[in-house]
Amino acid sequence: MAGKKKYRECLTTPFETGIRNFTTVAKYYMYYAPEIDSVQSMGHLSTETSQRVYANLLEAASFSGNGIIQKQVKSTSWKKVSLEDEELDFENSCFLCNQYKEETELHALLRHIRNAFAHGSLYVWRKKKGNYVFLVDHDAKKNRTTAKIMVSLAILEEWKAILESNIAIGE
Repeated sequence: MAGKKKYRECLTTPFETGIRNFTTVAKYYMYYAPEIDSVQSMGHLSTETSQRVYANLLEAASFSGNGIIQKQVKSTSWKKVSLEDEELDFENSCFLCNQYKEETELHALLRHIRNAFAHGSLYVWRKKKGNYVFLVDHDAKKNRTTAKIMVSLAILEEWKAILESNIAIGE
């Protein structure tokens, strides 16, 4: 296990990280990724394609039970993926996100990534082994956290490539 760090010390914006290619990755998830509400988005995927792409994303990131999409995230849910504390292991990739009734798991994950980038809930820890990103999405109306996503920049780049290749082949 890597050293833990208080994540609030790492708050930044996508444009201030100083990490090569970070702005390009953030811009993709904020504007161009499929399944998000953006005029520039590549659109929606069929349910079947969405399920296949979601499985590919999890496989590419070696998520084995550390990626959870559930209908309602409760305050006790964060413990399932070790995201309940102020101090976190940035090298432990995992996520927990809520899902609306009508959306696929892929849509839920991409919506939360987009919202975290767009609303500035972004925490970055630069390390020699790589750069790590903690994304948090909030429901301001209900005053609760709806997603926490801990990934490396390398995973976000790999997911971007997978998404782009599925769009390029017609879905």
